[in-house]
Amino acid sequence: SNHDFATGSESNIGLATYTTSDNTWAYLTSSSTGTISSGTGYAVKLASAGDISFLGTMKVDDASVDLTTSGSNGFNLLGNPYLASVSVGELLGANNSGLAEQTVWLWDQASDTYVQKNLIEDFEIAPSQGFFVKASSSGTFDITESMQSHSSDTFQRPSTRPEIELTMTDGTDTRRADIFYIEGTTTGFDNGYDSSIFEGAANEFAIYTHAVANGNGRNLGIQSLPPDNYENMIIPVGINAVSETDIIIDASTVNLPIGMNVYLEDKDDNSFTLLDSDSNFTTTLASDLDGIGRFYLHTTTSTLGAENFEIDNLSIYTSSRENLRIVGVRNGTARVQLYNILGKEVLRSTFEGTGVNDIQLPSLGEGIYIVHLSIANGTTNKKIIIE
Repeated sequence: SNHDFATGSESNIGLATYTTSDNTWAYLTSSSTGTISSGTGYAVKLASAGDISFLGTMKVDDASVDLTTSGSNGFNLLGNPYLASVSVGELLGANNSGLAEQTVWLWDQASDTYVQKNLIEDFEIAPSQGFFVKASSSGTFDITESMQSHSSDTFQRPSTRPEIELTMTDGTDTRRADIFYIEGTTTGFDNGYDSSIFEGAANEFAIYTHAVANGNGRNLGIQSLPPDNYENMIIPVGINAVSETDIIIDASTVNLPIGMNVYLEDKDDNSFTLLDSDSNFTTTLASDLDGIGRFYLHTTTSTLGAENFEIDNLSIYTSSRENLRIVGVRNGTARVQLYNILGKEVLRSTFEGTGVNDIQLPSLGEGIYIVHLSIANGTTNKKIIIE
C-alpha cells in the first residue's frame, strides 16, 4: 500500500517470488498480505522510478533460508537481509557443500541481463540486493550476521592479473564474457573460478565460452585459465542470436604478456580477425546461432591466417558418461577412434561434421582414454577422463 507497483494481467503487481520448480515468477496481487521473509529474494518493478521502503525490525542475527533442487535447474532466489553489504566470497565459502556452482547471479538493470560473480573478486552484495544460487542438494543457505561489512562493491579495484573481456553487441544490447588468467586454475572447470551464465531465464542474445578441456558443456560467463601456455589454449566461443542480426564482437585486454594478440576465428569463412583497440569482428548472421562450434578465441604472438589451426583447433570432451562431444569439425567426413590406457581400441566411428557432433559411447569403465580424430586436413589426439 506504500508503493505504486507496475501492474500486469488480472490483479498482478510488480512484486514476485521465484518458483524453482518451473523457473517462473509467482506474482503477488493488489490484495496480497503477509510479511517479507528474511533472506528470500523478490523481483520488484515500480510503475515509475522511485524509492522502495521496508518497515519492520532490523535484522541483527543470522538468517537461514531453505534451498530446493526441484525443477530442471535448481535456481533459488535469495536476498541480503541486512543493512550492510555481505561478501560473495564469504557467502560461497560458508555454503559451498550445498551449491552446484560457487557462483551467485545478480540482475544488472543497465544491461538488462543477469551477471555472474564468484570467488575471483570479493564482490559486495548491497543491502536488500537479491541474488540467485544454484542448489545441488536440499538444505539451507546461511547468511550470517558476521558476514556484514561496510564496504561497497569492489569489482572495479585495480588488478594485476591478465584478463580478456569479450563483448558482443547488436547495436542495442551488449553482452560480455570474461576470461581471467590465475595461478592454480586449470583448463577444465574450476568451481568458484569458472561460472556459467544464468540459465533460469531465456538467453536469446548471449556470448559465452566453453572450457578449453573437460568443461562438460557449461556455457561460461567467467572462465579462469592458468597464466602460461597461452598459445596452446584455444577457447570455444558460443553465441545465441537470431538470423539477420548484425553483431560486433570486441575484446579488451589487461596485463596480457607483451606482444600477445587476441584473434577470433570464424570457421564459417575460415577467417581470423585480430581483436584490438583498432579492429573488431562484424558480421550479419545468415542463420540462428545457439551454441559453440563456429567461433574460437586464440591468444598468440604470431600472425594468424587461414592456413593456421586446421586440425588442432578442436574441442573434444565427454558431455556425459554416455556421450563424446566433438566441436569444431564444420564439414566433411571425420573418423574417430577411442583407446583405453592399454592401447586397446574400444570405439571406432565416422561422422559428417556439423560444428557440434555427439558420438554415443559404449559402456566404459572409469579411467583415462585417448581420442584419435582424423579429418581431411590431418589427425589429432586428445585425452579424456571418464568418471
